[in-house]
Amino acid sequence: MRYMFALAAAAVSLAGCGIDSQFDAELIDTSEDQLVNGHVATEAEYPSAVYLGGCTGVKVGERHFLSAAHCFSNPGSVTQLNVTADNNTLNQVTLTVVSVNNHPEYQNCTSCAGDNSMSDFGLKPDVSLIIVNELTPQIPIAEIDPTPVQVGDPVTLTGFGCERIQPPPPPRFKVGDSVTVSPLTFDPAATIPGGYNTTAGPVLVPGAPALCPGDSGGPLFRTGTNQVVGINALVSGNDDGEIGNWFTRLDLQSRYDVYSWIEGLMGAPSATPCSSLCSNPTQITSAPYSSGNLGSGERCFESTVNLASANCGGFASSRTFEVNGTPFSCSGPTSLPAKRNGGYCFHASAGANTWAWFSTW
Repeated sequence: MRYMFALAAAAVSLAGCGIDSQFDAELIDTSEDQLVNGHVATEAEYPSAVYLGGCTGVKVGERHFLSAAHCFSNPGSVTQLNVTADNNTLNQVTLTVVSVNNHPEYQNCTSCAGDNSMSDFGLKPDVSLIIVNELTPQIPIAEIDPTPVQVGDPVTLTGFGCERIQPPPPPRFKVGDSVTVSPLTFDPAATIPGGYNTTAGPVLVPGAPALCPGDSGGPLFRTGTNQVVGINALVSGNDDGEIGNWFTRLDLQSRYDVYSWIEGLMGAPSATPCSSLCSNPTQITSAPYSSGNLGSGERCFESTVNLASANCGGFASSRTFEVNGTPFSCSGPTSLPAKRNGGYCFHASAGANTWAWFSTW
């Protein structure tokens, strides 16, 4: 029996696969199977799961989403995240990204032999925490369960992955119930590190659900609860189809204690556009915005609103005006620089004239 452990190593056309350009072309499996034996979910089933335009994710905090690290090979380049507000993948909202945080041991696995052997497998936690600026109260928050899953526990696979339908429909949210099995079910290795929860695919258990491309990053739930216990990572299989499904563990006893890593990131103060540039900024919460006369003192303004251009005037030569730490010319309407920590910081140094001003829209 030949086993495949496909992550994101294969290069395929983004346009041909319908994968959003912010993601890598990810291969959970090389087949065209749907979430086998699952069903199209109702709005009431696991509504914290979201479509990310090529991968699946789950909301776990007010501004926090989990997905698979292999969906984000260049996390620093991701400035926006498109998520579904419901099961309709055509109904998406655009969020500005503060940071994409791949688990450090996924980025640089210090304990991996790099030979893809089963005794080496499970050392790379394939999980990413995405922090955004905007609130999405229409999307419920799922709870990350710190308690380890035991073999035989009922779990539910979820995802917006591909389907065996021609022509293919828009991605649909599907779910399928299963139970966990030992990862040793899939290989005669002596041990497998405790990095993943696993379920059997339909090759081993007829009728069991299996993952496919597009399900990457989706949540594994304890069946019938709002508790997330894993993140969809990959499939093992052979030429006949899916053998096993693999989910990055999130609990306190997972390798590298993924739960504490996530909690630490979620509890840490978030960097803001004006962090390290100026203090006590005035918040700009709407666009367009006009500052009015700035006076002669130093002034600092911060915004996470989607803005495009700005203008300013009344600044004498001794007084500077910067946007995100970059000098800004007051010679007429000018495009804003790239966002910094999800937004913009407008900083006027002290000086003349008291009637100096800026506006943005």
